[in-house]
Amino acid sequence: MKKLIIAVVQNEDADGVVDALLDQEFRATRLASTGGFLRRGNTTLMIGADEDQVDRVLDLIRGHARSGTVPAEGSGGTPPAAATVFVLDLEEYQRL
Repeated sequence: MKKLIIAVVQNEDADGVVDALLDQEFRATRLASTGGFLRRGNTTLMIGADEDQVDRVLDLIRGHARSGTVPAEGSGGTPPAAATVFVLDLEEYQRL
């Protein structure tokens, strides 16, 4: 079954993630997005993959997206995630 992977990454990581995906011959659609607590700019990537390729795509995202600044020790804050990823079943895909 085909999967749609939606990955929201920090803008400064987007080029590295997209380049890594393209190097492995994955196609990605890149969208500018804004969100999160601080309303910072993000990049949302939509990636189509076969079910057996999902782990490879996730590894590429993990390897090229890094979390934001670590909060000061004792502050109790949580560092922002490197990426937020959704993996959805894709019932139909057409490239026109």
